[in-house]
Amino acid sequence: MVKKYSITLCLILILLGVNSKEIFCQNDFSAGAFAGGGLIAGNSFSQSSFSVSIFIESGFEIIPNVTPRLSFLYAQDFDAILPNTRDKYYPRLNGISLKGITTQYFEHKIFLEEGVGLLALNDRIFSDTNLWDYGTVLSVLIGLDFRNFNLKGIKLGLGTEYGLTFNNTLANYYSLHLQMQYAM
Repeated sequence: MVKKYSITLCLILILLGVNSKEIFCQNDFSAGAFAGGGLIAGNSFSQSSFSVSIFIESGFEIIPNVTPRLSFLYAQDFDAILPNTRDKYYPRLNGISLKGITTQYFEHKIFLEEGVGLLALNDRIFSDTNLWDYGTVLSVLIGLDFRNFNLKGIKLGLGTEYGLTFNNTLANYYSLHLQMQYAM
């Protein structure tokens, strides 16, 4: 499975005409995570869920003012973290996305971040379902940038993300979350 992701990422970089040293050896490299709640679905009614994601982002611009972000997502039914639940199976989705991220600053520290990209979701809503669905992901976040003029430090924000797939079980998710990003 990891080999499949690695090959896909390499092909994307080759298609973009970029070598990986140029992307990952810049000063603008950052990593982050988000956690929140939302909804998940796949051939079913929407179910409340918690979601967590980790991501890496490069300062390399794909097109002017758009940087790539590679994210890993995990979303599962809220009952999995509640005490005293006795269900044997908790619906979940996990996946990977590659988004283009753009940011606009309103004032010195307040910013708006938008993203759109490609998504691959592993649908595990039902215990007998284990399918990969492919689609698109959209995100919006408003936040505070605590970085200094050298652009190293922390950014915090409140955001939302929507992932929608177009094949198999039409798996999708919605997340409202708090995000933290650290620029190295």
